[in-house]
Amino acid sequence: MTAMDMTNREMILTSLGFFKNDNKLDTFRSYFGYDWTDEDLNEAIEASGYDLTSVRNCLVEILWLKVVDEFEGRGCERELFDCWVNGSLDTHFYFKQTEVSDRQEIEELLSL
Repeated sequence: MTAMDMTNREMILTSLGFFKNDNKLDTFRSYFGYDWTDEDLNEAIEASGYDLTSVRNCLVEILWLKVVDEFEGRGCERELFDCWVNGSLDTHFYFKQTEVSDRQEIEELLSL
């Protein structure tokens, strides 16, 4: 992929040191329904203490909290959600102590 083929978003993330094939971040919108905004990125940069190596993790946590907030608004207890975010290759999301990879899996666990 050349610089000309990259979107502005991809260029921003790459310049911040994100792994170019960060599957968890790339698919978060399609799997969980939320994408990052400029405000989310600014918050992640601030939350990371301007340590660019931590921005990605903070951004993923911000996105996960959007999912948690949505389900909390539907009556789920916030304590049922968790995540482990430690770089692009070690990111995991949990609901009811079960790893989930998308919104559908959360919905299925809700119905149990």
